[in-house]
Amino acid sequence: MTRPVEILSCLELEDSQVCHHLTPLARHPRVSRLWIVRSRRSRFAHIPKAEYRIVPRFKPLRWLHMSRLCDSLLRRPDVRAAVSFNPFPYGLIAARAARRCGKAVHFGFIGSDWYLYTRGWKGRLLRTLVRDAAFLTATGEAMRQEMIAAGLPADRIAVLPHAIDLDRFPVGDPAQALYTCVYVGKLKAAKRVDLILRAFARLAAKRPDATLCLVGRGPQEGRLRRLAARLGMAGRVTFAGFTHDVGRFLSRARINVMASRQEGFPFSLVEGMCCGAVPVTTPVGTIPDHIRDHETGLFFPANDANALAACLERLVDDGALYRRLRANVLAERSRFSYEQATAVWDRWLASLAPAPGTPLPDGTAPGAAEPGYPVRP
Repeated sequence: MTRPVEILSCLELEDSQVCHHLTPLARHPRVSRLWIVRSRRSRFAHIPKAEYRIVPRFKPLRWLHMSRLCDSLLRRPDVRAAVSFNPFPYGLIAARAARRCGKAVHFGFIGSDWYLYTRGWKGRLLRTLVRDAAFLTATGEAMRQEMIAAGLPADRIAVLPHAIDLDRFPVGDPAQALYTCVYVGKLKAAKRVDLILRAFARLAAKRPDATLCLVGRGPQEGRLRRLAARLGMAGRVTFAGFTHDVGRFLSRARINVMASRQEGFPFSLVEGMCCGAVPVTTPVGTIPDHIRDHETGLFFPANDANALAACLERLVDDGALYRRLRANVLAERSRFSYEQATAVWDRWLASLAPAPGTPLPDGTAPGAAEPGYPVRP
């Protein structure tokens, strides 16, 4: 008989990422309530079974209130585990509270946080707590192998696929595309949006009808606008700003560009693929676990504007190549559904027994709670 449990999640992240990560967990039939400790509610979409506990945005106060709330919520008998996708500091806050309350804890590494927070003093502190986690998730097999090599227990690590609400990301018609290329993400130095602009300028010199859309905001926006003007691209580049509805831009673009020096597996690539935008990206992080060069996208070396421009030109000039890659991309669309991620949570959730006396669906009550066991990939 399935026994429902309550889960606590302590995290920040962008609103869309919060929904993408937590909705598959909340949709699991074993989860009866999901407590979300965060500085605001997600404005991206409704998360089923969610109960928010809002903390101040000012970081020192935020961390203090989060710690107190995690302690309080994890003492509730029905709350059986803590889940986090921000290892530092939010995962640490949840892990310390879970350890004090004798509850299971999950750590999810979703991107550059694996590389940022597993080295130096932060890494030493984090690994101490991560080794005790009941469940660990990575964005791809490459990251999972790196975690194992770092001494984390292999039998507790699973690859958790990025999942999205496919209804929010409709497949576009390339014949009606408004943009040749689109970039979705923060406008900051590590994303190398400047390199995208330089490569696009070389494409536009040969293709006067080429257009580029940049969706997002960030500290580099002013510099990027000036660069577009210097390159003579001011009228060819759209700065769309921040929006929760990125699907309407991705579904109107033929190519989805990412030029980051370091990533895990960006949700913007998943969202673009589900809309039919062919990815052109650097092969960093766990991106090669999900995108295959010359099969479901094109790779180019980091920091190489010439190579990026060559990839863009190939997809614009070679219709057969573009159609083949796009067909392959859309064939994998179902792989990114919420159902795929919900299934990964299944075995770990089955190991979380409810508190003694919690009624079962048939009205009976279980005995003492059984100990959890680590999930195997």
